[in-house]
Amino acid sequence: MKPPHEGAEHRLLWISRHLLAASAVLLLVIFVSWLVNTPIRSIFPYAFAVGLVTWKHGMTAGFLFAGLATLAALATGAFPSREELSGQEVGEGLYTYLKLSAVAAGVALGKQVRHP
Repeated sequence: MKPPHEGAEHRLLWISRHLLAASAVLLLVIFVSWLVNTPIRSIFPYAFAVGLVTWKHGMTAGFLFAGLATLAALATGAFPSREELSGQEVGEGLYTYLKLSAVAAGVALGKQVRHP
């Protein structure tokens, strides 16, 4: 006979793994950016982390993690992306958040279609 709380503990373990993996991706991006002294401006590593969290925890968690990923991009100096956009970091940050939120929405809707 299984203990009644085994499912909850197992589920908590998976929650921790997905969040830790996505957080590790963001920390790796920050570390590499600081190591090579060049910001990573590609959206793909940030989108991967957001997609991973969204797939496991849903769209709301994905939106929150999109905000965290945007802050990570800001911390590495990914904004401004071009010299002529200097002084418009807020606009670029909002645009990045919009793109990452679209990733979260797409992953959540894709999961819903795949697992009705």
